[in-house]
Amino acid sequence: MNEISYGLLDKTMLHRLQESWHQDGIGVIALQLLQGTPAAVDEVLNEWVSVQDGLVWHSTMGDDRFYFLACGLSGATELESRLRLGIDHLKEKLCKAFEAIRIVSLKELDGKPEFAVGHAVSFPSSANGRSMEVSMYEAIKEACEMVVSLRSGERDDQQEHRQEEFFSSVPSSVSIGSLAKTVPMFAPGSLVSDLSRMFESNPHIQGAVVVQESRPIGLVMKENMNQLLAGQFGLPLYWNRAIARIMDKEALVVDAELPVEQVVQLAMARDISRLYHLVLITRGDKFVGAASVRSILECMTQLRTEEARTANPLTGLPGNASIQREMQRRIDAGRPFTIIYADLDYFKWFNDCFGFSQGDALIRFLASVLQEVAQVGGKRDDFIGHIGGDDFIMLTDRLESEKLCRLLLARFDSGVRAYYGPTEVLNVVDRSGVAVQQEGVTLSLSLLSWNGAIPLTTAVISQAAARVKKQAKGIRGSAYVASDVFGEQLGEGTT
Repeated sequence: MNEISYGLLDKTMLHRLQESWHQDGIGVIALQLLQGTPAAVDEVLNEWVSVQDGLVWHSTMGDDRFYFLACGLSGATELESRLRLGIDHLKEKLCKAFEAIRIVSLKELDGKPEFAVGHAVSFPSSANGRSMEVSMYEAIKEACEMVVSLRSGERDDQQEHRQEEFFSSVPSSVSIGSLAKTVPMFAPGSLVSDLSRMFESNPHIQGAVVVQESRPIGLVMKENMNQLLAGQFGLPLYWNRAIARIMDKEALVVDAELPVEQVVQLAMARDISRLYHLVLITRGDKFVGAASVRSILECMTQLRTEEARTANPLTGLPGNASIQREMQRRIDAGRPFTIIYADLDYFKWFNDCFGFSQGDALIRFLASVLQEVAQVGGKRDDFIGHIGGDDFIMLTDRLESEKLCRLLLARFDSGVRAYYGPTEVLNVVDRSGVAVQQEGVTLSLSLLSWNGAIPLTTAVISQAAARVKKQAKGIRGSAYVASDVFGEQLGEGTT
């Protein structure tokens, strides 16, 4: 993949790509299998190719694979609208492709993928008068250069950002229970012949759950059952036997409140023979439904696409739509959690004195402070969002949240002085134009707690945050005020 030849673009391929490129644009995936890649990865690639209606062309050159996907937006009339939507659709298709390819591979070699992937997009508007052939060649070259950089470890910031856009973890924002679908249920004593007839009369059903006292105790997938019965002695051995004799007793069973991305990790950790089996979902040990791996991956893709669309462009952190969704998910789970709102004091003064570029740098610094503290003192599923401007939010299940606030204040105060350069700051100006004796920008934190019992809405959280934020800003210097969401003040502190 170090050198890309125009020979890859043969006449047949160009003919197939031409119409889609002019209408919708083309997304390119360049994939290089690494040494020792398990054969299962190639099997998944071939299976994925066979079901892709948006796949216009694919090529294999040794260990290199090239896939060309169309947006599928030919119904759009305005070019600008079509291209804007096209980029989102291509990203979604690329995400689905990566997940389908990656799901087999990640469980091998301690979770390290056995392939390197690059991607690029090509639209007529970005060709700048160049032919489709030249534009596609440059897109392929860009995707391949990403692969080479990943292999060599020489990833620059831009490449790393593009790769993480597709491979970073999806925020914990949707519970697996929302994907639960009704599937056939059988008692453990039901006959295999009854199950076989059900599958035969319902070809779209791929699995059935064995339930005892409303609790799932096993799973039978149609494909596995057919393989068993197709054996030399399959029918006489199993046809009139109980389903319990052939069910999978190690089916993956998860609680309905578990986040989707955690379920995917559990699913990928299964033996390869169970990789595409249904995931069984319970609530309080009672069976509520099942989800296919495909539906889970599609959900993750939608979340990632929405996250990319609503993320704050300055910090890359999740925006308001994701913040609202994550707060609601935690409320629905009914478990106690805390909310930390972060807001800069005298930020307008800082922008006026040092310029908007430096103001943007200060906002990015605050974002990095939140992320560093969450990593050091928070919990694995802590959520950080960027509301807008200099306003941020952190959601955590950690009970000792005041310690997090003290860490945030200390880390911010120790690093903010670097953004003044050689200027010595003794006074600032508030929004009313009044001079205040204060050594620069400070940080105000509103710490809100919820016990998980009293009914709560996101609107109540916002109102409480505004109230506590005003109290925190009334304290000189960087400070936090702790309260529960319904008004009982729990404490305050400074650096």
